[in-house]
Amino acid sequence: MMVKEYLPSRHLVARLDKGLDLVEQITDLASGARIESATFMVIGALGQAELSYYDQEKKEYHNFGVDGPMELVSCNGNVSIRDSRPFVHAHAVLSDLRGNVVGGHLIKALVFAAELYLIELSGEKLVREFDAETGLYLWRLH
Repeated sequence: MMVKEYLPSRHLVARLDKGLDLVEQITDLASGARIESATFMVIGALGQAELSYYDQEKKEYHNFGVDGPMELVSCNGNVSIRDSRPFVHAHAVLSDLRGNVVGGHLIKALVFAAELYLIELSGEKLVREFDAETGLYLWRLH
């Protein structure tokens, strides 16, 4: 296990814009606020979304679409640096009108209404690098 200590810094709250992509809005916020390391939570409602599942054997993502309307029951993630710019990694749980849920890695989501709570982490910037063993871009923690 690799561990690094970070302290909370700025706490930001935002109401995301209706009709725009949730992941892009968080990326734009991080870029504009010069945030290199953060954790966040989002709740709200979506019109549609694209999620993904990572096949650990084949080391590839399988994307699937979800048509709305749906509740964004939970969305958690982080911001770190990949390819020299802010990268948003998010997972989401979505619920339809009957309470059926689906979840996965969040690729994109069309916002109906969403509230973001983001906590910037102070310390050395979190950087993602390719990990051959998993086939994923993981945090470099040396």
